[in-house]
Order: sequence, then structure tokens, then C-alpha cells
Amino acid sequence: MKRADLYIRVSTDEQADKGYSQRDQEERLRKYCQIKGLEVRNVYIEDYSAKSFKRPEWQKLLSNLRKQKAKNTTLLLFTKWDRFSRNAGDAYQMINRLRKLYVEPSAIEQPLDLSVPENKMMLAFYLASPEVENDRRSLNVFHGMRRAKKEGRYMGPASVGYVNKMSEDKKKYIAIHEKEGALLKWAFEKILENKFSTEQIWKLLLKKGGNRYRFSKNNFWVALRNPLYCGKIFVPPYKEEEGYYVKGQHEPLISERKFNEVQEILEGRKRVVKPKILSLDNLPLRGFLECPNCDRVLTGSASKGKMGKYYYYYHCTSRCGTRFKAGEVNEIFIEQLRRLSPSEAIVDMYLDSFFEEYNNRRKTDRKKRKDLLAQIDKLNSRLKGALIKNVDGKLDDDDYQKIKKFTNKELEELESKLNDLSDINSEINDLLRKNLRKLIGIDKQYERGDIEEKRTIISSMFPENLLFDGNRHRTQRLNTAFDLIYFKTNKLKGKKNGTSLSFLDLSQQVTWLGLEPRTLSLKGRCSTN
Repeated sequence: MKRADLYIRVSTDEQADKGYSQRDQEERLRKYCQIKGLEVRNVYIEDYSAKSFKRPEWQKLLSNLRKQKAKNTTLLLFTKWDRFSRNAGDAYQMINRLRKLYVEPSAIEQPLDLSVPENKMMLAFYLASPEVENDRRSLNVFHGMRRAKKEGRYMGPASVGYVNKMSEDKKKYIAIHEKEGALLKWAFEKILENKFSTEQIWKLLLKKGGNRYRFSKNNFWVALRNPLYCGKIFVPPYKEEEGYYVKGQHEPLISERKFNEVQEILEGRKRVVKPKILSLDNLPLRGFLECPNCDRVLTGSASKGKMGKYYYYYHCTSRCGTRFKAGEVNEIFIEQLRRLSPSEAIVDMYLDSFFEEYNNRRKTDRKKRKDLLAQIDKLNSRLKGALIKNVDGKLDDDDYQKIKKFTNKELEELESKLNDLSDINSEINDLLRKNLRKLIGIDKQYERGDIEEKRTIISSMFPENLLFDGNRHRTQRLNTAFDLIYFKTNKLKGKKNGTSLSFLDLSQQVTWLGLEPRTLSLKGRCSTN
């Protein structure tokens, strides 16, 4: 009795669309073997695509066929040729390979005697037909996805920082992931501060709770370069159409201006500040202190005592031997920071004064905005006129496309400048009204903060290193924001230079002055030194 192996294949989409069933195929194949008097040897059931022969059950079938020693021809039965393959080229190679193993493939519902040359034409049709169907389906999907991208819709699994969702009308979209989005936005802001290297920011992000799989180093680097996060979708080039960006329908994580600034920093086009040093919790001032004897930056380390307790010190790496107890240095810094913290009245006075001047200066921005809108209207009118001439036959299609391409490029540049104006205004408003009040009680924020927050406060307030002489910290310059606050409030109060108690006066061409409020005796003592 002749033997036969049964091969049953169905993919998930085919079963849903066409009603294919594994049980139905097996029933028909067994009934065929019963009628023809064939012995069923093995049954291989597979749920896999037929675009290639890299299928688990098919590889198992080939392995078993290679092991058989009998030279008698074995039949390999399936219902139709599209169950066997949907790739004509691969199918011909596999048929030749099966024949070398003394196996004859056959479709019971599309029977062919391949020993008859003319039947090979029918075989070509049976094999090519499902391949054409697959190609047509793939092409339809491709054009559908391309059209969706042109409309600003994101296709596929959400990138890190976003999550896939579905609206009430069954339309898929992406939304900002509450935790991942906040972490990635924080990373962009840290890069803009230009104080830590990208590697350090990635490590800090993981410490803040970032998933190591989602925020792998590669995913993190790719995300920083992805314009998706500023609200853009890339439409890839196709045939004669060039690739370009469109405005996405999703909510952007950061503004386009900030994203472009991040790219400039990553590409080295912006001035790169030397990355700040990561430090231990007990050494927040490490990397910010300057040696009073040799002008080197003090480092910090811990020494283990006899009882196993650790003692922390700030010390110089040179032979000068400068060494301070970290606890004492930290306490003195907090005390001086407490004196420097502005009161609520000072901040309110500065805000009132600033917004009075800011609103006056915004008149210039309004004029720029008006000019940009006028230029945009002019370009739109030019584009509209070119379209009318093209429709009337007064302008060639090629000339119209050139005008359209050139005009659209100019429009994008003008709209970008317009967005920058609105972004700057809104960010200044937000910064002053919401964040400037954080300066009130800055000493308490410093004491409550973790090591990263402490070092952020130090680097934000003091652009230059501090000099600790054993009794107090001194600096030549304070952050411009603090300078402005104290200068503005002193000016409003009518105080003259030399009588103000603000920290700003300490940096007026005087060498190594302390953080504490200035007094007449201090000024005289510093001048003498």
C-alpha cells in the first residue's frame, strides 16, 4: 500500500477571512486517502504564513523525510497549492528538493500530473495566483499606511514615552505615557541644561525608575533623535516622491524649538559645557569647590575609621594637603544659602517690575509676528495664484510644482519662526509665574532634595566654582537670575551701590567675596585683602 504524509496549513487571517479550518482540511485529506487506498503515515498541522518555507512544522517534515531510507515514492498531500506555498520561485525549488527525497507533492483539489509537460503551465498558474494575491494585499496595506502617515497618524507599536490607545470610534492613536513620557521629557530638559553627559543622563533616568528594557541605551539614543517627540511624522521616500515630515495628530512631548536645540547639542554645534561630576550623597559640593592654596578643584572621598564608620572629606589632589571635613563644609554652605534665600516680598517686587518691562518689550515681538503673518499671507496668495494659472492652462505642471516646492519651503521656515516667538513668550511666562517662586526657601529645598537636586541647585546658582577658606564659601559671580532679582529690588528700593545688603554687590570687581549679605565692614576688609 502506498503511503502518504498529510500537510495542513492555515494562517490566522485566512481562517478569519475565508473560513479555512484545520479540522476541515484533515477530514478531506483523510477521506481522499481512504478512497484512493493510501496509508496515512504522518500528519503535519501548521498555523504559519506561506510566504516562505521557514515554518516550524515544514522544517520538521523535511527532517523526517531526510531520515527515511526507503526508495519508494511517498506522497505529500495538501488540499490546494496555496497551502503548499505562496511564493512561486521558492515553490519550484522545494518541489525539486522533494523529488530528490522521493517525495511527490500533490494538491487533492487541484490535481496535476507533473510528468505531462503541459501541466507545468497550470502549476505555474496555481503557484503564481496566491503570490499575486499576497502582493496586491501588501501593496494595498502599504498605500493605506502611507496615506495615514501623510495625514499625521502614527503607525505601529508606540515608541518609548507613548502608549497605543483606541478612540470611541475605533480609531487607533498614540498618547503620552504618564511615567515614561515624564521621564523622557525630563531627559530632554537635562540635555538642554548642558551640564551632564548623555551617558550620565541615561544612568540617572534609570535611577529615577526608567524600565531598563524600554529605556535601553540604544532605545534612549534613538528616542533623542526621533522627531516624533516634537509632533512630527516622517513620510519616507517612494518612487519619485521625496521623503518629508508632516505635523502629527498626536500630542508632542516637547516643542519643536527645544527638540532642535537638543539636536544641536548632540551634534556638537552648540558649546558643550564640561559635564558635572556625579557625587555621593555626603559630598554634594564635590566638583564645585576650589582649593584655596593651589586653585585646583577639590574632590571628595570617604575614609573608614577603626570602628567601621565612614568619615567624608573634601580634599585636594595636589601636594598642598588641603583637607576639610565634609559635614562642616556642607553645614556652612547651607547656613550661607539660608541667608541668600530671597523673601516672598522680594520675589513679588521683582515679578511686578519685570512684567512691566516685559510687556513693553513684547511690542517688538508683536511687530515681528505681524510681519511674519504678512509674509505668510503673501506666499499663500502666490501659491493660490500659481494654482489658478495651472488650472487655466497658463502655467505648466513642472513650473507649478517648482513654485509649490519653493513656496512651501519658505512657508515652513516662516511658520517655524512664528512658532519660536510664541514658544518663547509662553515659556517665559511659565518660568516666571510658576518656577521663580521656587527660589523662596531655596535652602529648605536644598536640604530636602536628593543628591541630584542639590547639585542642580548649586550649578544653577553658581556658574563658577566656590572657594572655601575653612570658615565660609566665596564666589566671584552669582547666577544672572539672582543678580537681576537683587539688582531690580535694590533699584526699586532706591539703594545705592555699597549700601545694599544684596548678594549682587559682592561680585562688583572684588576678588573672592562670600555668599553672605554684604556689609560695609566686609567691603573694607575684602578691599584691603
